[in-house]
Amino acid sequence: MLHKMKLKESPFERIKNGTKTIEFRLYDEKRRKVKIGDEIEFSKLPDLQEKLLVEVLNIYRAETFKDLFEKIYIDKDEIERKTKSMYQFYSKEQEKEYGVVGIKIALLSNSFRYTYNKLVRDKIPENIDNEQGRKCKYRILDDEEYLRELNRKILEEANEFVEENSIEELGDLMEVINAIMKVKGYNKDEVRKVMKVKEKKKGAFNNKIFLEYVNEEKRNLAEEKELNKDFRK
Repeated sequence: MLHKMKLKESPFERIKNGTKTIEFRLYDEKRRKVKIGDEIEFSKLPDLQEKLLVEVLNIYRAETFKDLFEKIYIDKDEIERKTKSMYQFYSKEQEKEYGVVGIKIALLSNSFRYTYNKLVRDKIPENIDNEQGRKCKYRILDDEEYLRELNRKILEEANEFVEENSIEELGDLMEVINAIMKVKGYNKDEVRKVMKVKEKKKGAFNNKIFLEYVNEEKRNLAEEKELNKDFRK
């Protein structure tokens, strides 16, 4: 199982160079799920772009940080110093509520990992893997996931077109529209027919009309709901 955690720069770099092999945390709900043999992906604060992948080798449990450090270390000064440092991040009230844990880890990879979690064109994984020093992981979506990601993708491509107004971005947007039509079983003639019906009723967008406001004698709840949609703000 893969777990994801955030780390400040100093401990992140010490894991990276091998001088830090145990990560100390509160034994909260998230940490209770970590088991020996699991993997943890650490993301470096503040931008979370650089990541480290480690394997969990052992788990040490205790009620307090001092008790925990006494299980692991011998030198009393080191125990006191480490205990004091933990209270810079966690309160004694939190310590009492959750208990504490030491997670012994081994570095698996210190490469950069960039997480996308988005639908991409069919040849993208092959193109990435053919580049030296790059390797990607992907999976095939089921039909329900595919349509959901196409819906997200059309917003992404629309925003990119708005930023650039280029023919390339317009092509990307149309590519996603064509994919949605295929999934939904729509053909171009059907779409054109629907467009013509709406054009006849409401017109097209040829006359550059920009509606500023509408005055109404009575409150129009349907209109308010429409105007309050997130994408209109």
